[in-house]
Amino acid sequence: MRASIPSVLLVLACGSTESPAPLEEKPPVLPPEPYARPAYTLLSETGLYSDFGTRTPSEDVLPFAPANVLWSDDASKERWLHLPEGTQIDTTDMNRWVFPIGTKVWKQFSLNGVVLETRLIERYGTGREDYWMGSFVWDEAHSDATFIEAGAADVLSTGHDVPNEDQCWSCHNGENGRLLGVSALQLSAPSSGEVSLARLAEEGRLSAPPPADSRYLPPGDELTSAALGYLHANCGHCHNSRGTAWPDTQMVLRLNVDELPGAGGDPGSGVAAEATQLYESVVAQAVQYFRDEDYPIRVVPQHPEQSAIIGRMQVRGPRAQMPPLGTELVDSTGVDLITRWIASLPELPVSDAGTPPDSAASGAPDAAAPPSANTPSDAGSPSDAGTP
Repeated sequence: MRASIPSVLLVLACGSTESPAPLEEKPPVLPPEPYARPAYTLLSETGLYSDFGTRTPSEDVLPFAPANVLWSDDASKERWLHLPEGTQIDTTDMNRWVFPIGTKVWKQFSLNGVVLETRLIERYGTGREDYWMGSFVWDEAHSDATFIEAGAADVLSTGHDVPNEDQCWSCHNGENGRLLGVSALQLSAPSSGEVSLARLAEEGRLSAPPPADSRYLPPGDELTSAALGYLHANCGHCHNSRGTAWPDTQMVLRLNVDELPGAGGDPGSGVAAEATQLYESVVAQAVQYFRDEDYPIRVVPQHPEQSAIIGRMQVRGPRAQMPPLGTELVDSTGVDLITRWIASLPELPVSDAGTPPDSAASGAPDAAAPPSANTPSDAGSPSDAGTP
């Protein structure tokens, strides 16, 4: 991805008065045209590795690490991004990136050093559904990984489950560009690997780059910033006006760029944590859909034990757990973080109705539906997915 400048060595004969031959100009690289939906069967066909035996990533595939990560039952994850040469990410809306045709993102899951699955999202056309999404399950010899459209349970004798294609869509449908970890907020932190907001801007990969040295971080003190970042990464992809949970629960758990300190390069921009849609949606607000007499309020300031969000985070089961997919174990570190944040909040009068902030109340006509309208029962319907 980093631009390379060709070096030319001109060797002139001693005493020669002849002018060197003019350099041949390379034609500009054109962005890829739409192409047919890939028919992958093996991970080795996707271009992730230049040497599959040694698992050496291809030169045009770069690792990255989002600032806030999704809990996946303590699995370790590696991520890579491929942007075709000559393309830009459409950042006209810095809050909702749209990626060029040919973009690929891989996420690889391992437990105890054993690679289990590798997921891929690839954009191949201009349509809202023109994205290949799927998971490849590694064989026991780790010679390759096979695309399993229907998903798989307990792969390689572990408790790790692999999602099916519809389940992939149910999580990624809430983002215009379908990618959850490649955004202004997620790539602003120093730990972003070889792909960062600053590097993408420097290399001309953003159609509307932010001012130099822009960083987008969750607002608030250290504890509040970490808590809001956690909720954004683990809940915000479903809980926003375009997400799967919105029809049943108009709650916003996604941070918007214009709410963040440093937006537009102005250190004084953004809003206080208490003024974010996320905070206003949950703190001292009653639940809307999931009625549980033990947890009628989403977040009760200073009382995490009475807060529905904590109640949902610390249980596992097909109806109540949050997140609804991809986990069978409670994230004790995440529960502790959100518990400490709720305990630190100033007391507020508790609302008797879970009314979302006005700016988030509109629907999302441009949200794409998954390829299949019939979500499998184990994927969690929008009703099941709606947190308090």
